[in-house]
Amino acid sequence: MPSPSTVFPGVLTNDAITKLLGGPLVPLSVSGAIDPHTGQRYMITKSTAIAAMTIAAPTAGADDGLNIQVVSSTAFAHTVTFTGGTMIDGAGHTASATFPAAGGGCLDLIAYNGKWYVLNSQNITFA
Repeated sequence: MPSPSTVFPGVLTNDAITKLLGGPLVPLSVSGAIDPHTGQRYMITKSTAIAAMTIAAPTAGADDGLNIQVVSSTAFAHTVTFTGGTMIDGAGHTASATFPAAGGGCLDLIAYNGKWYVLNSQNITFA
């Protein structure tokens, strides 16, 4: 099957599809950094202990509109730490997101002007 960018040249590039969260789920099986410059959907699969992830600030202008989604499939209170207080959740929290100690927690982010804005969350605790 041809890629959407060849069927609709100039309209739906592979980068645009990824930015719209249309790409595959990327497993996160270890603690580490999430790429802040690539729109992606992640599934936390680490099942032996809490996954501690970090995410740096997106680049203002260049990354505006980029989406990142993180979903947990395991029963651990995984964390995402935002460097430099770059997360905006509408309630004054800027530093971290903790997933529930059960599968199904979800965090949807959008980049704008060097910050991560929370679009949606499912059972996430912010600090």
